[in-house]
Amino acid sequence: MRIQNLVLLIASAGVLSACATGPRPTLVADIPVNDAGIVAVLDAFDLADSAEFTANYRITVNYGNVAVNASVTQKQRERSVTIGDIRYLVETGSTRTCMLSNSTCTQGLDDTKVSDVQITHQFWSRATAQRLRIDASRNIGPTEQYVAVFADAATNCVSVPVVGGTKVYCVTQDGVLAHYAGPDLLIELTEYSNEVDQTLFAIGGT
Repeated sequence: MRIQNLVLLIASAGVLSACATGPRPTLVADIPVNDAGIVAVLDAFDLADSAEFTANYRITVNYGNVAVNASVTQKQRERSVTIGDIRYLVETGSTRTCMLSNSTCTQGLDDTKVSDVQITHQFWSRATAQRLRIDASRNIGPTEQYVAVFADAATNCVSVPVVGGTKVYCVTQDGVLAHYAGPDLLIELTEYSNEVDQTLFAIGGT
C-alpha cells in the first residue's frame, strides 16, 4: 500500500507540474477553420504582436447607445491601449490599468473597467481574432473576401454570415484590426500610422 500511494503521489505531482508549466488555456482552443477568406484574416492577425504602429478608433455599442474613442500604440513588447478614460500599459516587467482623469494606476490589466463597451484591452488583435474564430464555427453561409481601405490603410476583409446577421472583419497588413461590424458592436479605424506615439504611455492626460 505504501508503494502504491507513493506511485500515485509522484504521478499527481507530475500532472500538477505539467499544468503549471504548460500553455495557458484560451477561450477558444484549436477550432479548425477551413474557409480561405477567414484563414487569411486570422493569419494577418498573427502579425500584430510584432508591429510598430499607432491606431485610433471609434467604438460604438449598438445596444445602449454607448460610444467611445480608443487608441493603441505599440513598440516591440511595450504597448499602450486607451479606451475612453482607461489606459492599459504593458511595459517591460509590468502591466498597469490607469484612469486618466485622476492619473491613478493599479497593477495588472483589468478589463472590467471597460465592460460597458463590451470589449477588452485586446480588442485590436487577439480578442477580435478569437471572435472571428468562433464565428467561423457558426458560419451559416458563404463568406466574402475582399480588400478595403480604412484611414488610408489597405486592409484584408471577410464577411461572415451567422445567425442574427453578417459580421465583417478587416485587418491591416500589419495585423491590426481596422474594422469590425456586427449586430452588437461597431469598431472603426479613424487614423493609422506606423509611427509610435510616445505620449500614449503617459498617465497625466489623454
